[in-house]
Amino acid sequence: MVSWSDGSSSSSDGYSVTSEAPAPATIFCSEWTGLAPDIAARCEHQCVCEKFVCFESVDSGRRYLACAQKEIPKCKFVEWIDPEWPDTLKMSLARVWAMYDDEVKLRLRESVVLAEENFRVVKEKEKMANDLRFFKLDFAKMVGDKEQAVTELGNARLALSDLKEELQKKKMADKSTTSIHQVVRAKAEKEMDEMKQQMESMKEELDKVVSQRDELKKEKKKLEYMIGDLFRHKEETKSKIRRLKEILDESE
Repeated sequence: MVSWSDGSSSSSDGYSVTSEAPAPATIFCSEWTGLAPDIAARCEHQCVCEKFVCFESVDSGRRYLACAQKEIPKCKFVEWIDPEWPDTLKMSLARVWAMYDDEVKLRLRESVVLAEENFRVVKEKEKMANDLRFFKLDFAKMVGDKEQAVTELGNARLALSDLKEELQKKKMADKSTTSIHQVVRAKAEKEMDEMKQQMESMKEELDKVVSQRDELKKEKKKLEYMIGDLFRHKEETKSKIRRLKEILDESE
């Protein structure tokens, strides 16, 4: 806490003048502002002083004069108009300013905590932004992969459709071939049946021929027997004729 009582000195007219410390902080007061040409006090530049009201430490509210220069550096001239406050008021002001300092320190600590929290939030935000950027990249890649997969699926469906069409054509061709095979097979079976019937007919005819052959063999044997008998009868007849001829020859 700043106090201006250490570097001040009292004059015989009741004013307090100091030039060892810089001018204290001020507060605007419409009743005490601007230059003070009517007051004999002059700063180190030997110029008219400016009116100020202190707003700092135990001198809060005291009026004073200080350097009025704007373009060149201000000097340290300070002349108090109001006398120092009573000790009780100083104690009260000191207590108020101590409370203010504590509040400022608390606000500073809170500001530091808030700054740290803001820093953490900013870092988290940056991290989230980076994560979001990577997520967007991953999402874009995923969308690209999905589009490629959809394209490949469409191509696969077209290929499958073409394959189904080819399979259907092949199936129809196989069905036609099967129908032709069935017709040929039916025709072949019919021809086989006809051939079987012809074979059976030929077998029957052959059986008949064999039977007729057997009959002919039997007839042949009979004829052979008959011819044999005829030959025997012929020989007997010839023998009888020879005998008759001999008898006739003998009778002559």
